[in-house]
Formats: sequence, structure tokens, C-alpha cells
Amino acid sequence: MAVANEPLELVPDLVGLAHRVRLQYCGDTVELESLINAKSGACPEDCAFCSQSVKFDTGVDVYAFLDLAEVLEAAHATKAAGATQFCIVVAVRGPSERLLDKVITAVNAVHEETGLEVACSLGLLTDEQAKRLADAGVRRYNHNLEAPRSRFPEVCTTHSYDDRVDTAKRAIAAGMELCCGGILGMGETLEERVEFAFELAELDPCEVPINLLDPRPGTPLADYTMLSPREALQAIALFRLVLPSAWLRLAGGRERVLGELQGMGLLAGANALIVGNYLTTGGRSPEEDHALLEALGMPV
Repeated sequence: MAVANEPLELVPDLVGLAHRVRLQYCGDTVELESLINAKSGACPEDCAFCSQSVKFDTGVDVYAFLDLAEVLEAAHATKAAGATQFCIVVAVRGPSERLLDKVITAVNAVHEETGLEVACSLGLLTDEQAKRLADAGVRRYNHNLEAPRSRFPEVCTTHSYDDRVDTAKRAIAAGMELCCGGILGMGETLEERVEFAFELAELDPCEVPINLLDPRPGTPLADYTMLSPREALQAIALFRLVLPSAWLRLAGGRERVLGELQGMGLLAGANALIVGNYLTTGGRSPEEDHALLEALGMPV
């Protein structure tokens, strides 16, 4: 906490330290991933940040699992964008067997047609479901903790923090890599951000997505104020110090919160990006991100 409690004016020093740690443990390579919102809206959970919850009137698109052709089209676009990871995401508490069958069919087709590494984010899993995904060749499973344990009841009441931890552990036990992070800027204190980073470190995730709250109209967090760029850079750097060898992925909200300082996020310890659009919000073009990486001298 001594490092975390340094004044915001000293964030550039913290950023420099985090970048040195990133280079020492991870090198200068940046991993690119694209995702597809393969089933949107009508989620029964009440996560306060999420526009896909059936509990909130957000006007989000609602549709069942996409046709296989649409998933493959997105996968081919991912490969064309220079990304190596393709994540299939669905808005559910957890997958039904019928939905899981469709996801596995899509995973097999993406592997066969593109050779991309496939990740999935399907909510809470049973042991058997995790094993089926691993057996299908899903390399990485995304299941974010979203918030520190101490604040989780304020973020979601329809499932528990431990439910999320259990699914994260099931993914690892089944043989998949774990992708597990959360959203910063949901009212947590600096101390709670540090607490959150250490809680994530206990799970030893391969990848940690850092989302920066971009408040969605109609959700309980709609009126929240976004983090300042300096606060966001401080948080990214602190996460790198706590998680020195993880893929630290800048994800949703980076465009709005960091703006022209997105390159600083990659100099503050982040070494991975989501390219293209997010689940319910637009991103920026892959060409812009490739230009940024070229300017920074960071290979993909």
C-alpha cells in the first residue's frame, strides 16, 4: 500500500516502474484478442454495471445464439485484424446443455477454418461443462470476479463472489487457462483496488482483463463518474506490480477513459488489448491499434 498511496502527481514514476516489471517478466510483445457477443441480453443476473441484464431497461439488443455462419464471419474478421485470440461470449447465468452444444460446434468450426486460439465466456460452469469445453480445445476461459470481495454484494445479488471463484477454479482444474479480471471505477477505493488485485493473484490467472467503467444508460451505475486517466493509469500500474507475469489486457472503457492516453496504458504495464468492438459498446478500428503499437515499438 505504500506504493499505492503515493500522490497522483507521482503516477508517472509508478508507470515507469510497472513498465520495467512488464518488460522483465513478459517482454515487449502485445497480445490481441477480439470477441463476439454471440448471445445478447435477457440475462437473469442483476450485475449493476451490465446493460444485458433483464432487470434493467437499457434498450440493448436481445437475440439468441448466433448462426454458425455469423460466428465464423467474426472469427475471420478477427484473423484479418491481426489478432490471435477469439472469444465467444454469451449473456447467461450459465450455459444450458443445448447452448453448450452450439458453442462447442462453433469452437470446432473456428479452429478448423481459422486456426485461431478460442476462448469462451459462458458464465457459471459445472465440472462436467468445464471438462467438455477443455476437451473441445477451448484454450482459455474468461470468468471475471468483476469487483473485490468486500464490494461484490453491491455489484450483484443474484450470485455470490464465491460462485465466481468456484467457476474460475473449475476452469483451471479442467485444463483451461484462466482469464479473470474485472471492472474498475465502480465506486471502489484505492485500497479496494489493491485488495482486488491480490484476490485475483490468488487464482494465478493467465490473463487479467482490466475494464474501466463506461456507465451504461439504464443500469444502476448509469450516473457514476468515470475514472480520470491518471487514476486509470495508476490502477493499471498497480495491477502489473501485483500480477507481474499475467497478460494484462486493456478492455472495455479504455477509449473513453484514457482517450489519447491509451498508449500510456501500454507503458503502465498492460501488454494485451481487445481490438474492435466490445459486447454492447463500440471500440476503435484494429488499424488504429496497430498504428499505436507500431509507434510504441511493441510487436504483436
